Amino acid sequence: MNISPLEQAREALRGAKRVFAITGAGVSAESGVPTFRGSDGVWKKLDPYKLATPEAFAGDPAFVWQWYDERRQNLLNVKPNPAHLALAQLESQVDAFFLLTQNVDDLHEQAGSKTVVHVHGSIWQVRCTREETVYEDRRAPMPELPPRCEICGALLRPNVVWFGEIINLDAVHQAESFLRSGGIDAVLLIGTEAVFPYIIHWAQTAQNRGPLIEINIGKTGLSPYADIRLDGKAGEILPIITK
Repeated sequence: MNISPLEQAREALRGAKRVFAITGAGVSAESGVPTFRGSDGVWKKLDPYKLATPEAFAGDPAFVWQWYDERRQNLLNVKPNPAHLALAQLESQVDAFFLLTQNVDDLHEQAGSKTVVHVHGSIWQVRCTREETVYEDRRAPMPELPPRCEICGALLRPNVVWFGEIINLDAVHQAESFLRSGGIDAVLLIGTEAVFPYIIHWAQTAQNRGPLIEINIGKTGLSPYADIRLDGKAGEILPIITK
């Protein structure tokens, strides 16, 4: 008797003790956060190289901050969806859980996830361009654009990874530490096109120790390598396979 991919995923997670999960823009999109690469993504309307590079910020920090300030304000009205909630529930059911997200919002944390690592930074953090100090700043809208450091007066920038910058090294260390610390019973790849080499590397490294379960609308670069592939919305699929 053939078992459906949905039931295969349920069985894999039901017996899992250590789970490695990777999420991307597709998860936040189901809460109403625009994606960057989709057909209706933000990148289709705005040139990312005028907004999300160190050069763009150096040339016109106020313009870059206007865009980020608008994104921060929009996030105030966004809530976690069933996918976020299901992942938080799964974390409470297993012995060890590692959630690596490419998203810069905090919807996973709002849903109750505890072990969340943001490889591309957080839109709710700012960084001083002089002292490199990072701290949380949830003011939206910002009272001044571009904002300045209250301590030294230097420009503040969003603490997110821009094109041409190195990803969060602390996130790298945490991910690799989790992968080294024990066997992985299941790998979840959710709502990401998996275009970055480091995402592909981590997913396949973890897959060597447990099945790779991909949940996505449409195929990705990792789809041919997925042990279980579920085509559809994460908010509809995750609540089913994590029960």
